Amino acid sequence: MFEKFKSWYHCTINARRQPILDFSRRLIVVQGRHFTVRQAAERDVQRMVEIEKQIYGTAPWSYAAFQLELQRPHDRLYLVIATDAETVGFIGMAVDWYHLDLHITKLGITPGWQRRGLGTYLIKTALAYARHLQLRSLSLEVRVHNLVARHLYEQFGFREQHIKHRYYLDNHEDAIDMQVDLLSRGE
Repeated sequence: MFEKFKSWYHCTINARRQPILDFSRRLIVVQGRHFTVRQAAERDVQRMVEIEKQIYGTAPWSYAAFQLELQRPHDRLYLVIATDAETVGFIGMAVDWYHLDLHITKLGITPGWQRRGLGTYLIKTALAYARHLQLRSLSLEVRVHNLVARHLYEQFGFREQHIKHRYYLDNHEDAIDMQVDLLSRGE
């Protein structure tokens, strides 16, 4: 038991020494359209909440929840993707330094911009970032009935790990915990 605690404590202390997660602003082209991908800031929180409302009818996370996430630069990274006129999507990632996993906490694309490659781009970015940090895996949860998202994740090598019963607060739907092992994928 002491060895397990010692291992946890060592990782916890080392996690505090981890670098601040950052992301350089990028100009990208997806399906012939120009977008900017950049690290989310306080000024983006309201728009992220609005995007969630557009997707789900209500925002699963409050303004304060997003604010708290942005205040954790050693283990959280949020990116937004925008046209010249508006932010159309975002992704949130949390590093579990103990298990060497990058967990996608949030992924949202405004309904009018869905199925245009933006979510795919953000997932590819998360995979690249996890490899950059030399992590072992990338994980996420997805609603059991969200077959479109599940299919997309499977294309990237995500596999079902287990079911989290009544995971979502809005309708108590189950979630599927999915993970891709980055050590076995040499892409």
